[in-house]
This record gives sequence, C-alpha cells and structure tokens, in this order.
Amino acid sequence: MFDTFLKDLNEQGGSVRAYEGCAVKAHARITSEPENAAALLLIAYAAQRFVEAYDDQPLTMTAADEELELFTEIVNTLDAAYKDGSEADKLSALNKASARLAATIKAG
Repeated sequence: MFDTFLKDLNEQGGSVRAYEGCAVKAHARITSEPENAAALLLIAYAAQRFVEAYDDQPLTMTAADEELELFTEIVNTLDAAYKDGSEADKLSALNKASARLAATIKAG
C-alpha cells in the first residue's frame, strides 16, 4: 500500500529528488484515496522535510542512512496499520508516526 514509496526511493538511490518524488506522489494520491489522506500527508511531510533539509546542503552517508531509517520506520508503521489494522490501529500508527517526526524537529 505505502511500501511503494520505499521501493521508489531505493530504486532512485535515496537522492533528494527521490524524496521529492515521494512527496509529490503522496500528495497526488490524497485526492484518489481520501480514506488514507492523513497517512499520505504524513508520508509527504516526512519526504519533504528531507528535501528542505538537504536540497542545497551536503549530505553525509551517516545522515542519509539516518534519514532513510526514519522514513522507512514511518512508512512501515503506517503501511502495516493501513493494510490489516482496525481504525484504532490506524489512529495509533498516525500518532506514532507524528510523534516520531515531531521528535526530529530541533527547537529554535
């Protein structure tokens, strides 16, 4: 369901443009999948924050690996809940993914 974002990202080498493509595709799917809108918006946000952080900045292998791990965790959490989960499982996954993203935001 959402694992296609990870497949696309890996096929394109985890570049900034690959993350940007994930964000664009996630946004595009919201219209045709309104029942998945919250999850798709989180995926788009997670991908876009990578683009904004590294579009004009150097990206070390360590940072790239950490970012890929974060994005993978978020997508896999949402994917599992939305494939087989109840509404409560989906809400829990949304909250877990949101909290994980919030933890990456550095205080001003």
